[in-house]
Amino acid sequence: MASRFPNILIAPLNWGLGHATRCMPLISALLHRGVQPILASDGAALALLREEYPNLTILELPAYDIKYRGNNMVLTMGAQLPKIAGAILAERRAIKKIVLDHQIDIIISDNRYGVFHPSCHSIFMTHQLNIKIPNSLLEKLVARINHQLIRRFDACWVPDYEQAPRLAGTLSNDPGLPIVRYTGPLSRMKKLPLPSEYKLAVVLSGPEPQRTNLENILLKQLTDYPQKVCFVRGLVNDHPPPVIRNKNISILNYLTATQLNQVLNASEIVVCRSGYSSLMDLVKLNKQAILIPTPGQTEQEYLADYLSKMGGFVSATQKGFNLKNSLANLDKAVPKIWPEENSLANIFNDLLT
Repeated sequence: MASRFPNILIAPLNWGLGHATRCMPLISALLHRGVQPILASDGAALALLREEYPNLTILELPAYDIKYRGNNMVLTMGAQLPKIAGAILAERRAIKKIVLDHQIDIIISDNRYGVFHPSCHSIFMTHQLNIKIPNSLLEKLVARINHQLIRRFDACWVPDYEQAPRLAGTLSNDPGLPIVRYTGPLSRMKKLPLPSEYKLAVVLSGPEPQRTNLENILLKQLTDYPQKVCFVRGLVNDHPPPVIRNKNISILNYLTATQLNQVLNASEIVVCRSGYSSLMDLVKLNKQAILIPTPGQTEQEYLADYLSKMGGFVSATQKGFNLKNSLANLDKAVPKIWPEENSLANIFNDLLT
């Protein structure tokens, strides 16, 4: 490297908040070593990073601006491929300037395919080495394209266990890419010895309008819920809170990592999407959860089904969701304790020496 403390750029995708939150352990590990990374993203992810790291240099990247409507991920994403391709090209142009202006040595891109540079050690981070598509021929085509794009990077970090059973199941199985390295699950959460304060912690995330749709479904079913609930809407910017008469429910737009960590530790059950970053947090805290995949998101549907069979989680669909039935099913679920495995320290030792 050019110096003892190289200039490192970390750039998470703005797709919900999960990509940004799972980069936080990377940021913390670097700060602990005296390295101040430069951060870059767009939209809500950018706002979150600015909220959490006001003293770091944070840059704005071109937005993918993916709209998720309907219940068919393939059609939704397929219709937006030209826009996504354009965003990746815009990223490439932006990264050239950022690398030059900030003398970047290392790039860590969380699912941003255009964030790499030939003069840098470029790392791609993803848990989806294998993308689920409900069509075998199309799945093979997407896999081939995905692997070709990943090969443009110098390394691929996978936030999952090196050995099976993996938290992401078959999604994170190495298809034979020589640049793959498993970091272990990455969570910003820490176990705290707190007494139980909430029966439920509802943590919403993900693209609109489905985030709002699920919020409305849950608030309606919580109208007469007799126990304490902390309802986190997952909105970084100012939004007026919904009106609800149940005084047992505390509604918050957003919590910092520290605040959310306290709420989750003080809650018995979590209700959330089955996004991979949320799952890593739940496993870190050994929490049982009701998982409600974003409709049509095949990755979340697969993860919810896979983990409900592994134990400790219950999978439920958004359409026809019934909180009472899901809680009853969760009572019957046998919790699974996942191992604590984190290879991040060794990976950074190799990267920074």
